[in-house]
This record gives sequence, C-alpha cells and structure tokens, in this order.
Amino acid sequence: MGYDFELDGRDARVTPAGSAAGAAPMLEIDGFRLQAALEPGTKTGEYFLSRDGRRERLFIATRHDVHFIHWRGRSHRIEVWNALDRARQAALRAGGAEEIRAPMPGVVVGIAALPGAEVEPGAVLLTIESMKLQTAITATHAARVAEICVAAGDHFDQGAVLIRLEARTGEEAAAATDAPERSPKKRKSKK
Repeated sequence: MGYDFELDGRDARVTPAGSAAGAAPMLEIDGFRLQAALEPGTKTGEYFLSRDGRRERLFIATRHDVHFIHWRGRSHRIEVWNALDRARQAALRAGGAEEIRAPMPGVVVGIAALPGAEVEPGAVLLTIESMKLQTAITATHAARVAEICVAAGDHFDQGAVLIRLEARTGEEAAAATDAPERSPKKRKSKK
C-alpha cells in the first residue's frame, strides 16, 4: 500500500519496498528506489534524514495534513491526500456525477445500495476490506446509484471503479427533501 501526497504542487506516491534485517527501510518514490530513515533530533522540529549512507539535517513543521519541510536551504510543502476524497471533490465540481474508485486494493464485503436507489449524504453504499480493515464507502452528496460495478466477494485493485453515482435533478432533490412525512393513522381505542 502506498501513500499519495502533493509535493510543491506535484502529485507523488511513496511505497514501502521492504528492507533487510537491521537496515533502513527501502522506499519507492514515483518508481525511484532508495534506502532512507528519519530520526528525531534534539530541537523542536529537528530531524536527521539518513539516505544512501548520507545523514542530513532538516526541520519539519506540521499542521493537519500539511507538512512544511526545510531541507538543503529550501522549504517544501507536502500535503497528504486521500485518493477517494480527491475523486469525490473533482466529481462535485463536475456537477455531482461521479465514479467512486477504490482507495486501496481489497475485497468487497457487502453491498448496501441498489442501482436506481436515491441516496443521501452519509448513506453507506458498500463495504470493502483491505488488510483486515473494513471500510464503509459512503455517499458524499445526494445522488442516484447509476451502477454497481462490483459484487460481494470481488477482489479489486486500487483505483478500480466500485460504484457510479449520478446527480439528481434539482426537482428530484427538492421533492426528496420537501416530501411530507407520513405517519400512521391513529385508531380509536375501544373502551
């Protein structure tokens, strides 16, 4: 499993690539392999990066998912991001239609939505499992389930399309929120 992030405005991916016993871990960054270890220093935010036999000092400050790294006289901004959230944000900007893609490789545990169903934000669409961790895939906005692209038990790779949602028209969304709630008729009790 890799980690996606943005470095100085460019998307990148880091993947652990194993390590020998007692050695620094191997990393693969956008296809380039290197051996690296990060050790804390004695000052706040100070770290030492050991890579390929060299040890260099750098400083790291973090705010939420954004890390600012000062290294070799330059400052770098690194933002960790979730591939699923990015795809959803892009879909919302495109008018609400979206393909929900797998954030990691895994298996489909269960499907909670049916094609044609209208869903509200937060509704569970399906559940996936990766590395023994179950994750609920939910709707981020009101939509209609256009297509379910997987079945329970299916294995998939990262980035595979799991489900397609389509935007509801303004009239449909309004009707769903304005519909009066029906309550059961009260029966007169016999005394």
